Amino acid sequence: LEGVEIVNFGQGGRLGRYPIHFHMCNSVANSLISKNVIRSSNQRCVVIHGSHNAQVIDNVAYDTAGHCYILEDGAEVGNTFKRNLGAKTRALTAGIGASDDFPSTFWITNANNYFIGNVAAGSQGSGYWFETNNKVAGPSLAMYPDVVPMTTELYAFRDNVAHSNHVHGVRTYSPGWQPKTLAKFERLRSYKNQYSGLFVHGSGN
Repeated sequence: LEGVEIVNFGQGGRLGRYPIHFHMCNSVANSLISKNVIRSSNQRCVVIHGSHNAQVIDNVAYDTAGHCYILEDGAEVGNTFKRNLGAKTRALTAGIGASDDFPSTFWITNANNYFIGNVAAGSQGSGYWFETNNKVAGPSLAMYPDVVPMTTELYAFRDNVAHSNHVHGVRTYSPGWQPKTLAKFERLRSYKNQYSGLFVHGSGN
């Protein structure tokens, strides 16, 4: 999917209704989401759910509700988010059972993915949120019962920018992230966030 403008998509409060959504696809290694614009979304932006190895590159999302670029269940691996911009990420007021009322532009529930050269600006919550849990959520749980997202290795997080977010630039809060190998945030630029540039809680390594 390349070069498409998506305006006023997403149905707030209805699970699974998003502008771009990979749903329980397993490996999508030849799939590319690139050079698209998503604006005025009513619910999320690019959702990778139960799917692996997608390429999400050079997209723009502006004035959107709920988490924007997301990994939904915590089982998603091998996906690449590269040179994407998310700006003005707003809280989702119609709940769908997740934490979208405290939104992040990049919602990271499994670290076995690549985040390179992205920009998160002006989120009502945080720019990047590692919300990793002790088990996989949703329909992926039956397929991946032994995956523990909060201990997953970080494949890559480099050259990312977080600025002018209302809370944190990057956060690893609740319940925390404890990767089994050393995790590196390389060349992160985080500035003009109202609370912390990098907020690490209950996390290590």
